[in-house]
Parts: sequence; C-alpha cells; structure tokens
Amino acid sequence: MFVTKRCIAVFGIVMLLLLLTACGRAPGTAGKDVGAPESLTVTVTDQLGRRVEVPRKIEKIGAIDHFEGHLVFALGQQDKLVHQALFNKLGAAMARVDEKFKAKPQMRQGREKISTETMAALGPQVVFMNSSFDRTQLEQFESAGLRVIGLKGETLEDSFDAVRLMAKVLGCEDRGAKYIVACENLLGMVKERLRDIPGDKRLKVMFAGPKNIYSVATGSMLQTSIIETAGGKNVAGHLTGYWADVSPEQVANWNPDVIFLGSSLDTYGADAIFNNPQLAQVKAVQEGRVYSFPSNIDWWDYPAPHHVLGAVWAAKTLYPDKFADIDMTKIADEFYTNYLGHSFTSLGGKL
Repeated sequence: MFVTKRCIAVFGIVMLLLLLTACGRAPGTAGKDVGAPESLTVTVTDQLGRRVEVPRKIEKIGAIDHFEGHLVFALGQQDKLVHQALFNKLGAAMARVDEKFKAKPQMRQGREKISTETMAALGPQVVFMNSSFDRTQLEQFESAGLRVIGLKGETLEDSFDAVRLMAKVLGCEDRGAKYIVACENLLGMVKERLRDIPGDKRLKVMFAGPKNIYSVATGSMLQTSIIETAGGKNVAGHLTGYWADVSPEQVANWNPDVIFLGSSLDTYGADAIFNNPQLAQVKAVQEGRVYSFPSNIDWWDYPAPHHVLGAVWAAKTLYPDKFADIDMTKIADEFYTNYLGHSFTSLGGKL
C-alpha cells in the first residue's frame, strides 16, 4: 500500500510540472523554444548576388523604374508603394482612373532619376531597383541607409526570377506564381501556333531603338527574346551590348523582312524609314512592313514579364494568318485588369 501511495504521489508531481510548463507557454507555441522569438528580419540574395537583410513584414515600398513598378502592381502590392512607381504615359493614364494612385507622390518625369534624398524622405523599408544597367544609383541609395534589392529583367528568365524574388520579399509567393503562369500561358499559345515554321522560313526582323533608326537591338537584349518567341530571327542577334549603332549599308545588307520601331521614347515613326532613300531597297520598306511597337500608354518591349503582350502582338504582326482569331485588345484588357488593376482600354490603351 505504501509503495502504491508513493507512486501516485510521484505521478501527481510529474503531471503538475507538465501542466505548469504548458501554462507558461503562449498559445500555439507548444513544442517551441519560447526563448527564441522569430526574427524580425530575413536575409535574401538579390539578382546581383548581394545578400540583403530586409524586414520580415514590409509595409512601405520604393520602386525606381518601370520594370519594378509593374511587378509591384502585378503582385497586388501597390498600396504599399510610397510613390506612384508607374511613370510617363502609363503613370498619367493610371492617375486619370485611380484616385489612390493619383494621391501618391510623383517622383520623376521622362528619364530623370529619383534623387536619393527624395526617396529616403519617404522612408521605404525596401527599394527595388533594375540593376541591369547603371548601378551607381543603387550604391547611392545604399550609402543613404536604404535597403536595396537589385533586380534584372533583360531576359525572360531573369524577369521571372525577379518576380519570384520580389514575391518572396513581400510575402506573396502564390500571387507571383500565378502571374508567371499567366505569362507562360500566353507564350505557350504563341509557340504552339508557330511550331511548324522551319528555321529557314522564319522572317528576318530588325528592331530599331529609341535613339534613331540605325540604333538596333542586339542579341543581349530583351527584344531578341521577343522576336524569337514571335517566330522571327533578329538580324542583329550576333551583336552584343545595349542598342548597337550600325550603318545604312549594314541595314541594307541585312535586308530585313520586317522592321519594328521601339516604343520607348517616340522620337520618330515609320515615315522616318519609308522616306529614307538609303533604305529604299530594303525588303521591309518595299513591302510596307515597318511597325511601331505598342502601345500608346505602355511599353511592350521593355523589361518585365508584361512584355509577353509584345510577343503576342509581334507574332500576330509577323504571321497574321496564324493569329487571325486572336483579339489583341481583348487579351491586353484581361492582362491589365488582372495585373495592373484596370483594363487596357479603360486606361486609354489603343493598338
């Protein structure tokens, strides 16, 4: 009997200790070390290979260029922006239809840069920046104590990686995955319709840049990916760098079937080519196949997965018979509604 009572007493003490331990834990922390709270920051590796520590919960975002602004909207995080982050024609279009966007500070016009002081004054917890080109501004922002995530978008793969990285930082990875799938579906549709065109039958395309008609997109640039996805071959694909300058003789020697005019600065139009005697014998000119890239409110040949719209438009332009049933405006309306919050036509978009 004594042994039984003693065992019962020991058992009772053990149960009491377990009960006290459980009561000392916060709800939902059973099995966890309450002395080691979750870190308030997380460290990520950006697309420059830099390790950047950012807050785990982010409520204030800065985005320096069109690319990053597009991605923030596509991920549904635009309410966290400390400034408009959509610029020029698209920014003006958005301000006409979206009062919340209009109320945010407009921090740049044209190609001017956002100053370090102006951005720092708005207090973003993280700043996203396209690091494909000039990294000087990134270094200036870091020197001012801002946390900067470098992104890249000059290839489709880079732009998708940028989406995944931003989505991870902002805690919306499911939304990022959905956006990528939507882009891949459009590209898949294009590739399926063009799969029977042999390589030697694909149209030769020259993509003229924003400076003048003799500034052409190289094989290092996003425009080459657009051309190839659309079933063409970039005549300047063997060149490297960013917008290579070439001679009229070189263009004549390439003799492209089609010429696309970059949309970025609207510095010239098709007449600059049709009225140029040095290009009169070029096949694209003779057959009237010179086209300005869309659109009137937004660039479809600019780094960002949104350029998939440019790939669909380019494929339909190069091979209209294979895309006769495709309503480009309808596709753009749906895409813009899902990933910019307003339809293409409601923003004033036209093709």
